[in-house]
Amino acid sequence: MASAKRDGRMGGETMEPSRIEALFPRAAPAVRRRAGVLRKAASFAVVGVVNTVVDASVFFVALMGLQSAAASVRAFETAAGVCGCGDADDLMLIAANLMGWVVGVTGSYVLNSTFTFAEESGRTLRLRDYGAFAASGVLGAIANTATLVLVAQVMPVWFAKACAILVSFVVNFTMSHFVVFRKRRDGVPGETGPGTV
Repeated sequence: MASAKRDGRMGGETMEPSRIEALFPRAAPAVRRRAGVLRKAASFAVVGVVNTVVDASVFFVALMGLQSAAASVRAFETAAGVCGCGDADDLMLIAANLMGWVVGVTGSYVLNSTFTFAEESGRTLRLRDYGAFAASGVLGAIANTATLVLVAQVMPVWFAKACAILVSFVVNFTMSHFVVFRKRRDGVPGETGPGTV
């Protein structure tokens, strides 16, 4: 009875992973791959929550500063008149959002290199990798800013910012997982290994 408990067959204990793999040899690799992606997505989301707080804080502080300074308002009104690309409020939203993005993308790179994609990055911060991360984040920033400006036309700014964050999460995780932090072959940066996209 004691040996049966140790083997994990009694007492509500789970089976060992090797036994499960023996029972389902074809399914185990697929489950393992999907579980790895889900773990990374969860870690990416936790890092994202931290960076969202930072990004949103910088955004709202910058927006308040831009909207409360008379010189800033005049400058954005002039810029809007010259470019014909919206009004001063739209341009201030974009400027404040980009300020938050720059601070957020830097924090996101550091945390994701250290935790989420530690295996792929070797927990080493590299200027080239930061450049690739920031460049891939530009797509997320464009999606984020476009969502913010469009939704802010019909909803409160805080709701528009929340929608923008959700859209950019999907874009940024996809780019990070499949482009920036893809698996490397033989530890050589920039070379993809077998089975990577």
